[in-house]
Amino acid sequence: MEIAERSRARVQERLARLEQEFGSTPVDQTTFSVGSEAYQRAVERSREGQVDVHAFVHNESGDVLLSDADGSWEIPQGQTQGGERPAAAVERVVTETAGVACTIRDAVRATICGVRNEADPDAETVYRLSIVFDAEINSAKLDSDATETADGADASIRWDDASDVAVAELV
Repeated sequence: MEIAERSRARVQERLARLEQEFGSTPVDQTTFSVGSEAYQRAVERSREGQVDVHAFVHNESGDVLLSDADGSWEIPQGQTQGGERPAAAVERVVTETAGVACTIRDAVRATICGVRNEADPDAETVYRLSIVFDAEINSAKLDSDATETADGADASIRWDDASDVAVAELV
């Protein structure tokens, strides 16, 4: 029970910090099975204390920022690095993936993900935390579908109506 207990304790600690920073945030839990390689990545990310972060970044019209992720449009998402706070990770990820700066408004939802190894039913469940944040763009001067990221590369982005079905599916 070593992996399960430690990963669950890390998740609970991160949830407590999230509540201190943003107040009460809805929390749900899901469990799923993945292949051996994905399971090992989940174990390593848990050991490193990484949290998955996602951002709904709104412009002045209320539209949601989507970035091109290998041919599919997604809200900006990534993981914390080192001792980085999840809200700071979101700001970094949005800048890296979409080339824009944002300000976090709130934590929308947290999900505790129990990850099982489908190839080894006796392997312990490892627990990960995924947090969805609501944010607003810092600059209204973004009018094109492409901008430059922090490393100088082009990032394809678009704004979708927040009530759009495609955006709703990303939640």
